[in-house]
Amino acid sequence: MKKAFRKYDWMDAGMEINRRDLLKAGVAGVTAAGLTAIPEVSHSQKPAEFKFRLQSFLGPGWKEWEEMLPRFAKRVKDMSGGRIEITLYPPAALIPTFELLDGVGRRVVEMGYGAQLYWKGFFPFTEWAWGIPFAFDVVDHYDYLWWEAGMTQLVREAFATKNVFFLAPVYSDEWGSTISRKPIRRLTDFKGLKIRSGGIGGEIWKTYGAGIVRLPGEELYTGISTGVIDGANWGSPYGNIATKLHEVAKHYTLPSIIAYDMEDLFINMDAWKSMPKDLQECFILACRVFALERASYSTYLSCLALETMKKAGVHIYYLPKEDIDAMKKLTWELVDKLAGKDDYTQRCLKIIRDTMKVYDMRRT
Repeated sequence: MKKAFRKYDWMDAGMEINRRDLLKAGVAGVTAAGLTAIPEVSHSQKPAEFKFRLQSFLGPGWKEWEEMLPRFAKRVKDMSGGRIEITLYPPAALIPTFELLDGVGRRVVEMGYGAQLYWKGFFPFTEWAWGIPFAFDVVDHYDYLWWEAGMTQLVREAFATKNVFFLAPVYSDEWGSTISRKPIRRLTDFKGLKIRSGGIGGEIWKTYGAGIVRLPGEELYTGISTGVIDGANWGSPYGNIATKLHEVAKHYTLPSIIAYDMEDLFINMDAWKSMPKDLQECFILACRVFALERASYSTYLSCLALETMKKAGVHIYYLPKEDIDAMKKLTWELVDKLAGKDDYTQRCLKIIRDTMKVYDMRRT
């Protein structure tokens, strides 16, 4: 007999926050000042009531680590009147990157910033929640998918079984371009190459003869420079520059096949429940602002990154239309073939398909 799911009030945290709230919080301008509409309470003389450590999967070299995460931590502190203090740690500082979700559940560290795909071993549906090629076009589509169509609540339900509260999705910019040691001008050029990848993108490359390797971001530079891998899918043009992969790989193949892949912020469930509702709402609103800042900031930087690549001697290729059409056809064939029959996966794919149907009305 299927066990009935019991819904808790904490699963709806932040769901009542609407676009007007975000605009009041300064998202329309995505400025460093942020949240100017929320009165700041002086906290210079008050010690923090709640102190959390946050480990990130993005580290030195990334604007997210150097500017945006400190801004996020400050925003939470300011919004809470100094009652919450977040200390940031770079990748693998406290726990290996791919063990971060489990580590947060066990409170090895209170908070994590990772990517949905990394938790596929615990929850297979996160491969699809992370991103399906060619499914959506703009960040608005993803924001609706997560906050209105039910994806956030689904992930919260799943993560709760690991004693983790899923705070919010974070919208990384484009994913699926390939930086490599050898030129890739056609899909057939993937044959025989060892590519760091994942998701349906990795499955497409496998169809054309590539070997898929799983490596955390902090190991990619060494992996490519030593020939352990021949190339990598590591986010956007900006992501490759931030990790300096253009120094060791001189070939870059576009297009990206996912408009925004899903990163995530999460916190230990006991730590979450220890806070009163007003501080929980501060957290959620700050996360939603951070998600949109991440998308806009990295999209802008990716435009600059392509020029940086060219100046560094990187050759840039674009797959021809017939290859893109082949990838579009393969995408859902592979999803249908590889998706499990478990309840989470089926609910996740229904949310995605139902949302796609509406947006597809504008594509025809």
